[in-house]
Amino acid sequence: MVKRIALSGITGKMGRFLLDGLKSHPDFEVVVGMSKEEDLSGIIPIYSNIKTMYEKQDFDIFIDFTIAEFSVCACAFMLEKGIPIIVGTTGFNQAELDLLKEKAHASGTGGIIAPNFALGIVLLHKCLGIATQYFKEFAIYEYHHFTKHDRPSGTANYLAEAIGNASQVNITDIHGFRLPGMLATHTVVMSDETQKVELVHQSNNRHSFEEGILLAIDRVLDLEGLVYGLENVL
Repeated sequence: MVKRIALSGITGKMGRFLLDGLKSHPDFEVVVGMSKEEDLSGIIPIYSNIKTMYEKQDFDIFIDFTIAEFSVCACAFMLEKGIPIIVGTTGFNQAELDLLKEKAHASGTGGIIAPNFALGIVLLHKCLGIATQYFKEFAIYEYHHFTKHDRPSGTANYLAEAIGNASQVNITDIHGFRLPGMLATHTVVMSDETQKVELVHQSNNRHSFEEGILLAIDRVLDLEGLVYGLENVL
């Protein structure tokens, strides 16, 4: 069965990348898009209104790579309608995440919100769980392109949670940089009086996110409720 996808943010950099990448996968098909600028003349109709898109088009999964202010409203609407969501948008606060979890639970609908779909970030997150047994002081440095909206990045906050969930651990600081030519790099530094360890994840291009997104599409229909972090479906 081909999974029909509604792609929100279809005209953005990540949306265009994902649209192109999914063309080579026979089990997935982008049938409709969402963007600020509506265009219904193409092979894939693009809507600017979430309710109109839902009423006019049939799809199985809603994927969102936009901004948090739009995404939380769109995803809440989709969950209420029983449409599973996959979200790569970052910048949600805890109240917004709790709202989406409640919507997913109430409707019994699956959803995956991942601050980063690169499998290497999942590995880094797991490594930090081990590192907190040996170090108490950490700093996080994240580097992104100029158009990245949130600072610190959602990934940096996600890594900070892995550190902060351990007892007696202090996060010294999270430093965010926006520079030309960057995509996404996250460095976690830990040290004591005698030694320093650095863990680095760098996305050289958007293909670093592709495997995780495909995995999420493949598994979201089997979920009941919303999960935060790609590690929950590995």
